[in-house]
Amino acid sequence: MWWGLLTLILAVSVVVMVRFGPVAALGCGVLLSFLFPVWITEGFMGVSIDLRVGTALILLLANLFHPRRRISWVFTAGDWAVFVLYIVHVASDSWQDGFALFLIPRAFGEWNLPYISGRLAIQNAQDWRWLTGIAAIVATVCGLWATTEAISRVNIGNPVFGARPEDRTPSTALRGGFKRAEGPTRNAIWFGMVQTLLLPWTIAAGIRGLRGDGPAWWCATPVLNLCGIAATISRGPALAAIGMIYLTAVFCLPKFRNYLIVAGVVIAVAGFLLKDSAMASLKKVEDLKWDSIQQPTEKVEFNGQQHEFNAISARWLTLYAYRPAIEQAGFLGFGTERTDTFPVNVPLGPDAKQTISAFWTIDCEYLLLILRFGWAGVTAFTIVCICSIWRILNQTGYVTPEEKIMPLAIAATLISATLALIVEWMPHDYGFMFLWLVGVANGIRPSWPTKHRQFSV
Repeated sequence: MWWGLLTLILAVSVVVMVRFGPVAALGCGVLLSFLFPVWITEGFMGVSIDLRVGTALILLLANLFHPRRRISWVFTAGDWAVFVLYIVHVASDSWQDGFALFLIPRAFGEWNLPYISGRLAIQNAQDWRWLTGIAAIVATVCGLWATTEAISRVNIGNPVFGARPEDRTPSTALRGGFKRAEGPTRNAIWFGMVQTLLLPWTIAAGIRGLRGDGPAWWCATPVLNLCGIAATISRGPALAAIGMIYLTAVFCLPKFRNYLIVAGVVIAVAGFLLKDSAMASLKKVEDLKWDSIQQPTEKVEFNGQQHEFNAISARWLTLYAYRPAIEQAGFLGFGTERTDTFPVNVPLGPDAKQTISAFWTIDCEYLLLILRFGWAGVTAFTIVCICSIWRILNQTGYVTPEEKIMPLAIAATLISATLALIVEWMPHDYGFMFLWLVGVANGIRPSWPTKHRQFSV
């Protein structure tokens, strides 16, 4: 099936390449690959390659050798930060387990490939204007897929592609009477994050549709996108989407900016003062079941104190459990082999075993990076995010006012997503999309329609 689906994606990409060039084909192919299950893979030299990686590799090669290629690379701070993260990955795994040649392509496929794909797919305003149509189609399909799955309790992709591997999570998770939509990913949260990362495109498409600068159906894409996120019934993606919309409004509505900032500060302060009530409300969402018996609240003990344990509290209780590992992670961490399965093979606190047995993952990407690649890895990743956000914000000085929505929405999405990673980890299911968007943020802009200006919104 992998070969058949890859051929289908590449066939569409070839048509796009003939008509619009290899840059458009690269962006189109990568986005289309997100419509197919991430668990469909093919092994090459001991490395498992899914459709996203395979598509990106082949279309990057096409961009290198195509006579109409457009590759004009000036290194940015974000480029160097991604390169450092790649070096840290190879160095950490080599330090812990010995150097092997497969480490080089594996690290490249995890970090550099999605980044470079986004970097080259969007090189000027015309590129993202064209790609908005493809992204709108992908987001619409995902939104309809998620909504249908939540209501019908059937993943419409299963009859075509087969059911996903359960991998420690049940094949059907219900909440409030609806199925938590997983789509082509392995978890409802990850499907929600994929759709959240598509929000900049649907917002831009919706505004262009309202202006008459695109098909009328584009006006519906933001609504369908948000419905798809809601259909996953996942708090993380929902909060990330709300944060993205709020930040986009702050960036794009200068007349209301002060009011929005004040409202945001008031809500943040109120949330802090009423954090116990807020946590209780989130816990109620977690407890929403359908025809099931409420399980008793579980308790764990740290340093002689009892703590209520659930999916909410586990996100900060893990810091207690992994404190010894954090202290011993050092500059390069414990490597991939000791941290790519759960439970991870790292030092634990004396009271950690109960917590580890009760929860199946580490829901904090930054904690996982410290354990995997040490302080060098988490620092490099954080710098990648900061540089990318700063880079795309500065690009607004090159564009006309009507074009600003896209770079500002991308910046808002990256800010919101990087904050969401405090309480979520980043698997390949949506990690490829996140790094692809980071690459988009760092892409050079050689042909803007207006003169250069400093960042001003």
